[in-house]
Amino acid sequence: MKKAIALLTTAVIFAAYSITAMGKSPSVGYVLVGPKNDGGWSMRHHDGFQSLKKHGYKVSMVEMVPEAESAKVFLKLARKHDIVFATSFGYMDPMVKAASKAPDTIFMHATGYKGNDKNMDNYVCHSFQARYLTGIAAGMLTKSNKIGVVGSHPIPEIIRNINALTIGAQSVNPNISVNIVWINSWFDPPKDMDAAKALLDAGNDILFTTTDSPSVVTLAQSAWKKQGKEVWSMGNDAPMGSNGPDRYVTGMIFNWNLLYKHIVDQLAAGKLKMNQRYNWGLKENCVGLSPWGKNVPGTVVNKVETVRMEWINDNMDEWYPFSQGITKQDGTRVSAGEIKRPQLETMQYFVKGVTNKFPTN
Repeated sequence: MKKAIALLTTAVIFAAYSITAMGKSPSVGYVLVGPKNDGGWSMRHHDGFQSLKKHGYKVSMVEMVPEAESAKVFLKLARKHDIVFATSFGYMDPMVKAASKAPDTIFMHATGYKGNDKNMDNYVCHSFQARYLTGIAAGMLTKSNKIGVVGSHPIPEIIRNINALTIGAQSVNPNISVNIVWINSWFDPPKDMDAAKALLDAGNDILFTTTDSPSVVTLAQSAWKKQGKEVWSMGNDAPMGSNGPDRYVTGMIFNWNLLYKHIVDQLAAGKLKMNQRYNWGLKENCVGLSPWGKNVPGTVVNKVETVRMEWINDNMDEWYPFSQGITKQDGTRVSAGEIKRPQLETMQYFVKGVTNKFPTN
């Protein structure tokens, strides 16, 4: 069995090598779950793929693809591209099916955990690391000790991000509570704004979002300008400070271009192997913080930047803060060293400090 797998892996590597040997650069196809100009997740992926053009690679995409209909889109792209990327957690199982039907194409899936030894792998940029840093800032800035989060979908990546920001806030302010309003959508600006308003009305003075709309930023700006409310906002996936410069703190951002160039360069060189399960983070600059808002106190910036440099300098491991042990919402303690990538990929619980019951459907 191992010999068969080795032969299959070698075949994939040889296929990649032959692309370069014939003087042909790999052709790249990618699928977005939202519009390419959503201002967040899909836009950041789109920008990353488009940057490949300046390195001589041809790219094409399909945007706003429903997850239930994605398998046929993957197969369509596979007929004309050497490698196909899927950029949403919900694309995982459809891509598994597509990969089995198109063995001569490489498939790469973002934020998931399924793959094979032949032609499918997965990748992630550790957004929870940057979320932890933004949580520290939130814990230092809040006066009500209440942090509000507009929740997109309760998938493991979003759950671990919410947990990470909670732990970060608690590291400087143990009295923190985190409150979530779920909208069950990645991109729905009206619902997003309604959720943001509900969180503000409930007394949360730090507003986060896990969606692709800057509603929390524009709302915080408006509440400050029109009503004088002491409320701050955090961006998501891409820089969002221009939507509310006076009450913007920072936000987690992705730099997918670095990882995408690495993967496609590996394919072009005939060195791409499956089961690499790429997991880059702050150290690789795959995730980072957006520019600080102009009104954020220097003490906050200095504290967060100091912790960020500790991470970059390897004084904190890649699974931090979860690797240090956590307390679940029900009081159960998870010991240090128990949580690594497999546990993060399937995280289905909140940590202590999150007020919402865990969503069951």
